[in-house]
Amino acid sequence: MRRIAFINEKGGSCKTTLAVNTAAWLATTRGARVLLCDLDTQGHAGKSLGVDVRGLSPNIADLLCDPAVHVNEVVRRTPVAGLDLLPGNKDLARFPVEAAAFAGRDRLLQEKLSGLAGYDYVIFDAPPSMGLVTTNIMLAAEEIVIPVAMTYFALDGCAEIIDTVESVRERFGHASLQVSMVVPTLYRKTALADAILAKLREKFPEQICRTVLGFNVQIDEAQSYGQTIWEYAPQSRGAQLLEAIARELVSRGAGAAGQVAAS
Repeated sequence: MRRIAFINEKGGSCKTTLAVNTAAWLATTRGARVLLCDLDTQGHAGKSLGVDVRGLSPNIADLLCDPAVHVNEVVRRTPVAGLDLLPGNKDLARFPVEAAAFAGRDRLLQEKLSGLAGYDYVIFDAPPSMGLVTTNIMLAAEEIVIPVAMTYFALDGCAEIIDTVESVRERFGHASLQVSMVVPTLYRKTALADAILAKLREKFPEQICRTVLGFNVQIDEAQSYGQTIWEYAPQSRGAQLLEAIARELVSRGAGAAGQVAAS
């Protein structure tokens, strides 16, 4: 079972877009059993799949905060065959406060998923911030995918995530945690974007994704309808790009990318 987290502490990096569509592609094209864990208070992963997560209970906050709640009670089917969801919503905001009293608060997600069976992939959609939730995700996952928007501070943000990954590896003895792929997103043909992309390729030659995800209207439209790109526009350019990214991630496999240095 591969456990892959899509993480970026900055919003608007296409993190949820990549997590949801990669999960859906694995289920529909590869016939994999996939569990998508939505750990963002906005609940956008669920909404992107047409699931009304507002007020939904039990949810992932209940799973993490209540020792009596089992993961199987929270898992929901989605309209995509083979893809299940651990839904998140605004209720997740209470987690850092309530979990503060727990001795093992950093490993709550890992412990809750420890007995999970029947899935080929577990995909985590992380919140756009670093904190207790993201630490839980890193300890529950083994692979990190970092979407990097082609903006001025992109390199700094990516380097900070790499530093956090290294810190978690050392602090918690999670040696198997690694950055599998760095995905350039929201690309436009500008001198600045090309300069940022060149820097990413220079700094992360082994981890940089071969496919660059540019702006694509149909991807945005699909989300607005609560659908994946495979349901809304499977022959579109957006679908081709997302499929190429998913294929590369699968081909890398756990351990294929190697450890990323923090320097």
